Amino acid sequence: MHIIEKLHRDDENHEVFVVCEGHKYRITTVDCDRLGLEEGVSLSDDAFEELSEAEARLACIQKAFVHLSYGDMSKKRLIEKLSRAFDKALCRETADLLEERGYLNDARLAERYAENYYEVRSYGPMRIKQELYAKGFSLDVIEQTLEPYRSMDHREKIADLLEQKFSRESLSDMAVKKKAVDWLNRCGYSWSDVSDVLNDYYQ
Repeated sequence: MHIIEKLHRDDENHEVFVVCEGHKYRITTVDCDRLGLEEGVSLSDDAFEELSEAEARLACIQKAFVHLSYGDMSKKRLIEKLSRAFDKALCRETADLLEERGYLNDARLAERYAENYYEVRSYGPMRIKQELYAKGFSLDVIEQTLEPYRSMDHREKIADLLEQKFSRESLSDMAVKKKAVDWLNRCGYSWSDVSDVLNDYYQ
């Protein structure tokens, strides 16, 4: 049996400091209440193992907040970062908890990224999809995020981009025209939209 020698609750920060067999543990108040910990209580081997797991759980949660303090990230990206130091199952559990508490919201974050990519960087839907996927968003979230952009008319934005980078005269050169088309494709715009804009230029 394992005896709880000391126990101090810090309810303001939702933490509990526990001393058991000379080792200091820091766990959440939720885990403390779940395990029924009090000073003088004897723990079975299973309960003692759960105490160690509870300590790792709080450490993982705290590490997650450290990562998020540097900037918002997708759930998948957070799990990847946490997995460098913690068991993957614990990382998923931590991410699920933060998502449930509102600290992670992939749909809302993907919308913010997409708006920035479109309005500031002038990326088209295909490039936005690539960027969101690279940041770890699920395909479901990406498809939902891109839905309004796919129904938009991007030809005016494409025309603005062309005018910023190429002169109308230079686009009469086939090599320059190909360069412009390739660049706009890399920016994420469809060939049909690019073709429409180029045709308008010549008209």
